Amino acid sequence: MSRLKKSAFIGLGALVLSTVAIQASDIVGGVQSNLSGMVIESEGVCGPGTVEVLFGSHALCVDVYEASPSIACPSKDIANQLSTQENMNEDECLPESKPEVMPWRYVSLTQAQQLCARVGKRLPSNEEWYKIASGLNAESCTLTEKRSAPMLTGKAQCIAPSGVQDLVGNVWEWVDEEVVNGSFEGVELPETGYVTLVNSNGVVVQTADVASDEFGKDYAWTDNEGVFGMIRGGFYGSGEDAGIFTQNMAIPFDFKTAGVGFRCVKDI
Repeated sequence: MSRLKKSAFIGLGALVLSTVAIQASDIVGGVQSNLSGMVIESEGVCGPGTVEVLFGSHALCVDVYEASPSIACPSKDIANQLSTQENMNEDECLPESKPEVMPWRYVSLTQAQQLCARVGKRLPSNEEWYKIASGLNAESCTLTEKRSAPMLTGKAQCIAPSGVQDLVGNVWEWVDEEVVNGSFEGVELPETGYVTLVNSNGVVVQTADVASDEFGKDYAWTDNEGVFGMIRGGFYGSGEDAGIFTQNMAIPFDFKTAGVGFRCVKDI
């Protein structure tokens, strides 16, 4: 598939975690214990629809499912940008983490930030998103075919060791980050291409024209001029190309489309 065609899908990439021991160590760097031990039954701490995830420096309540509109929202199945704005005009309309519903789509970075704030939460950082997703087994996700719409939340059986679901290949997820002139957190980003190396926070630091099996044939989009947001994980049209290394770091803050959604987290 040509790079131009890939760009039309707003980012394609796939999920196969590296089995190299040193990289596995990098992936869990900063996380307390190992990923399989990160989940704590959180009904009393975080509330329903969330799990508590422990990091070395802090802990989060993470929504298990991608955000969806609550019962008080005028539009339950977001069909366009107007539906999102209609919901946002209703003060009692809140995002929630719930299984077997359509994820909230057609949402910009700013809208996602504001919606999470309505329930006392925020978007995850890039580092948090990556470490929450780390260890996810591609074979557990329904990614074998490119689809015309996302699945209901939780239906893809795409469950990370953290207990969080649908991080890969349902809808792209906004992370609360800013990329300026091809640089992120002091790292100069490579040209758009297949991911061949990431740092300990999952940020692409090397690309190539040929796909890498070690990084699941995942793809990264960058731009060395301008200020952009970041989305991760791929979307329902990505098929097997969706993955935890897949990232679009050249996405406008006001980008709204059927394939972009969000999830919320809360500091504890």
